[in-house]
Amino acid sequence: MKKIMFEQRRSEKQIRRNTYQFVNIRPGGNDTGLVQEIIADPLKRKEINNEMMQMFPNIEQVGFVNLNIEELELMMAGGEFCGNATRSTAYLALNGQPGEVAIKVSGVKDKLRAGVAQNGEAYAQMPIYQDANRVSQDLENPRNSIVYMEGITQYVNWDTSSIEGKNPDEIKKQAMELMREKGLDTSPAAGVMYVKETPQGLEIVPVVYVRDINTLFYETACGSGTTAVGLTLAKQSGSSIKDVTIYQPSGLPIKVSVDYDGNEFGYAQIQGPVEIQGTGTLTETEKGAYVIEQIFSPESLKKFLEEGNLVELYKRLFSKEPYFEQFSDEEVVGYFNDYVRNGLLFLAQDGKKTVGFGAAVPLSKEIALADLGKQFGIDPESTWYMADLGVDDEKFQRVGMAKQLVEARLNAMPKGTTALMRTSVDNIASLSLYHGLGFTEISGMIQEVEKERTDNEVKKDKRIFLSKII
Repeated sequence: MKKIMFEQRRSEKQIRRNTYQFVNIRPGGNDTGLVQEIIADPLKRKEINNEMMQMFPNIEQVGFVNLNIEELELMMAGGEFCGNATRSTAYLALNGQPGEVAIKVSGVKDKLRAGVAQNGEAYAQMPIYQDANRVSQDLENPRNSIVYMEGITQYVNWDTSSIEGKNPDEIKKQAMELMREKGLDTSPAAGVMYVKETPQGLEIVPVVYVRDINTLFYETACGSGTTAVGLTLAKQSGSSIKDVTIYQPSGLPIKVSVDYDGNEFGYAQIQGPVEIQGTGTLTETEKGAYVIEQIFSPESLKKFLEEGNLVELYKRLFSKEPYFEQFSDEEVVGYFNDYVRNGLLFLAQDGKKTVGFGAAVPLSKEIALADLGKQFGIDPESTWYMADLGVDDEKFQRVGMAKQLVEARLNAMPKGTTALMRTSVDNIASLSLYHGLGFTEISGMIQEVEKERTDNEVKKDKRIFLSKII
C-alpha cells in the first residue's frame, strides 16, 4: 500500500519561497513558537507571527532565536520582553540539560542569566528596576499596583470579583479598558494580572497587550506577570521572597524569587516546567504559507483525523493516476496510527486544512518487504522504509513540498542507515524526485501489488525500489 502521490507536472521555474525552522514549546502552559532565525525587520516579524498563529491557534506569542551559545539571542515578534520565551530559549540552547547561559533579549538593555536547574525546570532572570518606586501603588485602588519593568508594564489587580463569571473575551475587553484608563496601552507591552488567593496558593489570570503587533491575549501563563506579583509581595513584606509558587491558568506553577533589602530590588527570577510540543518548518510561497511538523503522539494525530481532512486527502490523492486505488476510512486511520506508533510522520497544513503528508517506518515492521529486501542484501534492522507521501494537488502544486517532506524524514532517521522507497514504475514524478535526492534503483527488485481500484476491480501494478544510504 505504501506509495507516493503528488502532482506529476513540474514547473520550469521554481516558485520563490522562504523557509523557517521553528520549535513550539510550552513554558508553564504559555504556548510559544520560537523561529530559529533572528529577523531584524519588524514588519516581517509581524507577518511570520501572524502566519504561525494562524497555523497554531494555541500559540500565544512568537519569538525569533539564535541558539548559538556564543551569540544567544531572543527577539520577540513585537520587540517586547517575554520571560517565558527567555527561559524556553535557554532550555533549547542547553538541550534541556542543567547549565546556565547569558541571553540577549528584546526589550532589555543588558544580557540576562537563564538556564536549566538540576530538576529539569528552566529559569530566567527578570529585567527589573532596582528602584522600589517602580512598583507604585494605585491611589484609586490602594491594594493594586502598577509595576514598571524593562520591556513591559504590568497592572497587578487583586480585585478578582470584577471578572467572576466572565469568559476570556469579556475579561480581555475589561483588561484592555483598564490599561487605557491607566495609560498603559501606549507602552510597547502591557498587561493586567488579576491575582486570586486560593487554598493552594496564589493564582493569576493574565491579559497581555503588545502594541506593535496589536495582539491581546488571555494567556495561559505569564512570566513577567508572575514577576510583577512577586515584586509587589516583596515590597509589601519589606524583604526578599524565595520560590513563591504562582499558579497559572494552565494549572501549572511558576516560581518567583525576588531579592529586596527594604530599599532596593536586586536579582529577580522565575522558574518552572518547560515542554517541547513539536518542531517543524514554516514555508512561505506565492501560493500561500504552510507548515510541516512532525507528529509525535496519537493525541496530536487525533485532531488531524477527527477534525481535519487528512483521511479525505489521502483517499482523493490515491484515487488518481497512476494508482487509481480506493481505501476505507478505517484503513487510512489505521495506516496513520501505525506511522505514529512505530515510525515517523510529518504533516503539512496551511492553517485551514492538511495539505501534505510523509511517513516512514523501520523496514522490519513491513514483513513482506523485509523478506523481499533480504534477497537483495538489504538488512531490515538497519533500513527505514519511505512509506506514504502525498501533496494536495488543488493548491500546492510545484512548490517543493514533496521534496521537503522527503528531506524531513531523511533528516529524522539515524545516520548510516539505509532509506528504501517503492513506487509505481509509471510514477515519473516520484522517480524524478528521488533520483534528484541521490536515490538509485535496485536492479531486479520488483513487486506486483494487488489492490482494488476505483473501478471496483482488483488489479495488479508493478512497483520498483530505490535506496540511499543516509
